[in-house]
Amino acid sequence: MYVVRPAGASDLDRLAELLLELQDHLEEANPGLWRMKPEARKGLRAQIANRLNAAGSTAVVAEHRDEGVVGVAFGRVVANHRYDPAVAGNVDQVYLRPDHRRQGIATRLVAEVCRFFVQEGVTDLSLRYVIGNDEAAGFWQALGFAPRIITAGASLEAVQARLLSNEP
Repeated sequence: MYVVRPAGASDLDRLAELLLELQDHLEEANPGLWRMKPEARKGLRAQIANRLNAAGSTAVVAEHRDEGVVGVAFGRVVANHRYDPAVAGNVDQVYLRPDHRRQGIATRLVAEVCRFFVQEGVTDLSLRYVIGNDEAAGFWQALGFAPRIITAGASLEAVQARLLSNEP
């Protein structure tokens, strides 16, 4: 019913569609999240095309027999020789349409990305997910991911107002 395979140029339109669905989901899950600009949405297809051809990068899709591509996972190798391990894997984006979830498909996508990382000599993985995206939190925690770094945000105006209110 599903085939997990490498993404290709013929998938570009569907990949852009899926990543926009993911972005909309994330923006809804967390109102404080930065919003993707309209011009960035229009340029997403070209950005994906670049990622498909980038060295040290992989993209895999889940293709349903009747509905076509319904899921995607991106991963890339990150090198930073100031740290140990000097090479790590970053799981950039994973998205599966809601009506195809809870069937092990996202797990298969991640497994394929992990196979790529093994071939690249990666021993440690990292990823980011949005606070409020409870589906992602549960999925990643079930696979053994745990928070290591917190990225917090605030508007400059809010911080300055608090600084002024705390001045002597």
